[in-house]
Amino acid sequence: MSAFLRPLAIAAAVAMLWTGAASRAAATSHLPVSAVVRGAVITQAFGCSSLVLEPFDPYCPTRYFHSGVDLAAPEGTTVYAATAGHAVAGYDEKGAGLFVSVTVDPHVRVLYCHLHRAALAAGDVSTGDVIGEVGSSGLATGAHLHLEIDVDGRAVDPERWLAAS
Repeated sequence: MSAFLRPLAIAAAVAMLWTGAASRAAATSHLPVSAVVRGAVITQAFGCSSLVLEPFDPYCPTRYFHSGVDLAAPEGTTVYAATAGHAVAGYDEKGAGLFVSVTVDPHVRVLYCHLHRAALAAGDVSTGDVIGEVGSSGLATGAHLHLEIDVDGRAVDPERWLAAS
């Protein structure tokens, strides 16, 4: 690289780090998965699954893919926001049931699915705020929270993402 271009490359790298830091700032304050539903048990992990209720995935040896982590707890157990962001509640008849979606930044969305009750319809939430209550709405085999994190539209492991963010 020429001596002329090197300062420009450094400035561009610094700018990328600076703007990236702003979008990551919201994700740096978070709850671990275990604190999203206190006392819950993980009944299904993220990734390939043999459960035929999960969406088909030809790349999984088991042919099905679970896009989040299932946290089983008694119906009505409080669900806390893992991260800050803008929340919107809704209902998905195809599977998620009553859910709250929290947009952390333009790239990251956290979904809380199968709720019994949503604590809000829409608005900003802070880490640790009450999102709702564990339920079994939608396509659920029992009371649990399906916690899913999408980065740029692709599901990532909530346990790893929350630990790394």
